[in-house]
Amino acid sequence: MSEKSPDRRIARTQTALWTALQGLLQTHSWDDITIKMICARGDVARSSFYAHFDTKLDLLDLGFSTVLADLLPLAETNTTASGTFVTTNWMVDHILENPGFFMRVSRCQSDVVLFSRFTKALEGLLAHELSAIGKAAPATTVTFCIGGAFAVIRDHIETRAATAPATLKARLADQVSKALP
Repeated sequence: MSEKSPDRRIARTQTALWTALQGLLQTHSWDDITIKMICARGDVARSSFYAHFDTKLDLLDLGFSTVLADLLPLAETNTTASGTFVTTNWMVDHILENPGFFMRVSRCQSDVVLFSRFTKALEGLLAHELSAIGKAAPATTVTFCIGGAFAVIRDHIETRAATAPATLKARLADQVSKALP
């Protein structure tokens, strides 16, 4: 009988914890979630949690980096032939899947850590994408673009606009393009 690789166990544990955290975030604010809750929902011992992470922020950062790592190759190969950006396209799709969650997290003081980490991750992705297409932009411009994208999406949700996601994506791409030097 062959023994399973430790790497698979590590991945399985981290995935269980990340999935548990994502589920808890649907019904609890960031500040209300405890490591004990994450472990219970993920069916992972607290000692296993601490073998992988020091804090729940470490788990959050790993989750964001894992999700965005899947997007990096797309951002690197995007030629913007369609006139859009991988980063803003993903934002539209991701946020419109659960608009109520986005509205709560973007406005709730107890979720400020979660939203700021999400924002920083998206800024990093957009900066990477712009660099890959030869459009270096100052960090302030990237921050402006992501903040602007959030504002457009928030307005879309609040007004219950009938705008198709493709139109929203094109609007964001135009907004980013105009902000670039």
